[in-house]
Amino acid sequence: MPLLLAACVGAPAAQAPTASQGTETPKAPEATTGNGASDQFLAYGYSGEPSSLDSMNTNGIVITSQIEETLINFKPGTLELAPGLAEKWTPNADSTEWTFTLRTGIKFHDDTDFNADAVVFNFLRISDPSYEFGFRKDGNTFAIFPYIFGGFVGEPSSLWKGIEKVDDQTVKFTLTRPTPLFPNYIAAPYFGISSPDAVKKAGAKYGTPEFGGVGTGPFKFLEWQAGQSLTLVRFDGYWGDKAKMPSVVVRFIKDAPERLAELQAGAIDLTTDLAPDARDTITNDADLALTPLEAFNIAFLSLNINNKPFDNPKVRQAIAYAIDKQAILDSFYGGIGTVADDFLPDSLGWARPAKLEAYAYNPEKAKALLAEAGYADGFSTVVLTDTTEVPLEFWYIPVSRPYFPTPKPIAEAIATYLADVGIKVELKTEDWGVYLKNWNAGTKNGIVQLGWTGDYGDPNNFLASQFGAGSATQAGYKNEAAWKLLDEAGAAKTLDESTQLFQQAGVIINQDLPRIPIVHAPPVYAQKKALTGWVPSPTSGESWATIFIQK
Repeated sequence: MPLLLAACVGAPAAQAPTASQGTETPKAPEATTGNGASDQFLAYGYSGEPSSLDSMNTNGIVITSQIEETLINFKPGTLELAPGLAEKWTPNADSTEWTFTLRTGIKFHDDTDFNADAVVFNFLRISDPSYEFGFRKDGNTFAIFPYIFGGFVGEPSSLWKGIEKVDDQTVKFTLTRPTPLFPNYIAAPYFGISSPDAVKKAGAKYGTPEFGGVGTGPFKFLEWQAGQSLTLVRFDGYWGDKAKMPSVVVRFIKDAPERLAELQAGAIDLTTDLAPDARDTITNDADLALTPLEAFNIAFLSLNINNKPFDNPKVRQAIAYAIDKQAILDSFYGGIGTVADDFLPDSLGWARPAKLEAYAYNPEKAKALLAEAGYADGFSTVVLTDTTEVPLEFWYIPVSRPYFPTPKPIAEAIATYLADVGIKVELKTEDWGVYLKNWNAGTKNGIVQLGWTGDYGDPNNFLASQFGAGSATQAGYKNEAAWKLLDEAGAAKTLDESTQLFQQAGVIINQDLPRIPIVHAPPVYAQKKALTGWVPSPTSGESWATIFIQK
């Protein structure tokens, strides 16, 4: 239900914690292994390497969530809101202002105070590119802010107006239009709060292997060996329930079969984003268990419609008809999941139009549409906005993700389907951080394999993030009618009104088809059977503080 949980009153403030060690790089516990972690460390197999340990500028939110906490949490395993660093939050009459009451007595890992000044600092740095300590709007950031809020402060499309300190324990957010779901946005794990002192001290090094990140979370940064692993240690000054494990070693293991082998060998305790065919192996291993999680994602292809022939909707529709989504689901996801007719997962299906063109596999229709668009023989190049003609590139992601567990083989299969209707591509990839940087800067000119895991329970997290004004730079999609409908849906005061607006926008998006939905598929998570307390979040931002395994 999208319009619930707009205001919440939480638990009483926690008691003041003990002071942290207050050092730039925390000391490890006395009993350590060779990599600096406690002998009783938790070993996590991660499918890539985070681009940063700054939650507001990262693709590794499952790691930053252990370090930098949000004002609002989700209850474990759900999208239901719960107090975080804020005790309560209340709107004004039209939900254009939200006042947050913060917990008191909380310390950052560097022993500085968490307070209203810290919250204001963090949201200024992400919302205002001109702010002295802010992210610059230059394509070099993860750019999550315009995804969620439609633009940076001052931009016509942005719903963000500003944030101000009321007193040491209170901040007020002001929005350009009614936003009943604003607390859900703020609960997204990208909005973890960092120590202002640490950010200022580190400058451009904040979040990097050299400096790490500094928050209020149950674990604090110890070291990051680039390309190998990252180590966190328990923060004994944590304001909430202390972590059950003294430390966590995050190992970077890009290859899914290798992660499974390491889990079987006992070298890691838990891992994510395994290949679907690993389910049988895990089920048949007495020492392992599958960790259940429903699909809250979308695997898709983006087409850069700045360039010909992708500026023609018939060409985009032809590509959709050329791909056998069901065969891809069966072959690469073990048939578990659903073929995607739009971007909304089933839990948000109430916002989906009753009738959608499914673009079911039909190569003959694809060929006919290509002929109508003037490409009866297909094509193998694209023409850029400067009239340069370049080979048609198909970019596939370099790491496994829940939505694309085996990205290269899936890309190869899709390339074969495209070739069958005369569309010839060159498969390419690059480092994941560079991939995202170039994508956000709009410099990927062909077909781009991407996906999205939801951050909160709102259709706009899937629709406005991909088709709203804030995403226009990436691949050129601009439709003001759709933007207006999505904005109005987000500001709607009733579920019925919101539903109608989302459905109207969905019809437009389905016809324009700037991004082609492929599948919604649950990720494959696995753990040692002896491990307890792991409750994965639909947003991938769960805490590891509750996890325990005896070694």
